[in-house]
Amino acid sequence: MQQVQGSPPWSDLPPELLGLVAACRLPSPSPVPWLVLPGGNVISFPHGETFQLPEGVRYHNSCGEWLLLSRDGNSCFLMNPFTKATMPLPSLSSYSYYEEPAEVSEDCMVPDHEMPGTWMYNMDIDDVSVLALVVCSTRLIAAIVAVGALGTIALCRPGAAAWSVSAHEECRWLSHMVFFQGKLYALDSNTDPEDLIAIDIVDDHDCHEPRVSRIELLIVGAFLPTQKYFLCQCYLLESHGTLLMICRKLYYKAENPSERRHGGILVAGSSEFKVFEEGLWSEVRTLGNDQALFLGRGCSRPICVSPYDLSRDCLFFVDDYIDWLWKKTTLPLPKTTTSCGVYDMKYEKGYSPLPMVSWKSGDAPATWLFSQGTHVHNFFSYRL
Repeated sequence: MQQVQGSPPWSDLPPELLGLVAACRLPSPSPVPWLVLPGGNVISFPHGETFQLPEGVRYHNSCGEWLLLSRDGNSCFLMNPFTKATMPLPSLSSYSYYEEPAEVSEDCMVPDHEMPGTWMYNMDIDDVSVLALVVCSTRLIAAIVAVGALGTIALCRPGAAAWSVSAHEECRWLSHMVFFQGKLYALDSNTDPEDLIAIDIVDDHDCHEPRVSRIELLIVGAFLPTQKYFLCQCYLLESHGTLLMICRKLYYKAENPSERRHGGILVAGSSEFKVFEEGLWSEVRTLGNDQALFLGRGCSRPICVSPYDLSRDCLFFVDDYIDWLWKKTTLPLPKTTTSCGVYDMKYEKGYSPLPMVSWKSGDAPATWLFSQGTHVHNFFSYRL
């Protein structure tokens, strides 16, 4: 009987052939985030598979792989739809007020002529929204809660009965927020573009409840001064141990100028982006050959992509610019139907909105949901 010989070991292959084999082994694709729409539907990006939340569950915002949900408009909880983990949180109508005043640097104080009052003064239980959510650790959750434009920092531990809020700190026009090296960093939209502030948190094991201990102005929003025909929106995220601020310059035009009492209708146009890193806040010209940024008003994160992936060195952004002052007073939103866009850092060029998904503006923002490589079928098998 003829003897069947086994395959030769890799070490027996000629070096030039080994080189060809190594060159053909492309890195495995990195996880791409999903997109959560204002109504709560979740869509895989860019394939278009859809997951719908069960009836009676309301979507408020997201942070990384966590969805902030409430059941029957009352109890809140975080859900990771990929691992099926949940964390109970206080209702958005439940607050406890700590009396210890936070130390506020002089240049970060709210001007006297713009004193909006504290959260107790401004809170309307029926109109509370979550502008940003940060899962700092398994024992600390931070959120920017707001009524209209005015917001404050609310803190809690999972399972707590109420959010911890300052009884004395004035409300601010806060937007994006990120947890970086033990501090919260947020954007204060009292100016355009926004100021960057740092927020120290006291969360000792002996502490009855977490609280804000200090608010400090780090940098005045002077990257992209407001000019006629464009607006500015900023995002914060951490990348490779560095804090990044991304500034979006959004061009617009006014239509129907005859409607003077409304100032016309603003229609959003193209966008340009600039990326800055901490330290001297120098401008970053490239993200490198293996990275893309996903930007959204609720949550922004970097994603490692293959060097062979055409999406490298690109910014994927949710078209979610909102000026609350316009919404509440004279001007309508720039547009009511929104979608996603891509900006190429290398060529400094933006592309048309991605055609696979669009949505109507809603009370909750459209945000990215990051799977961290978990198999997507876990998402569809989950039921509350």
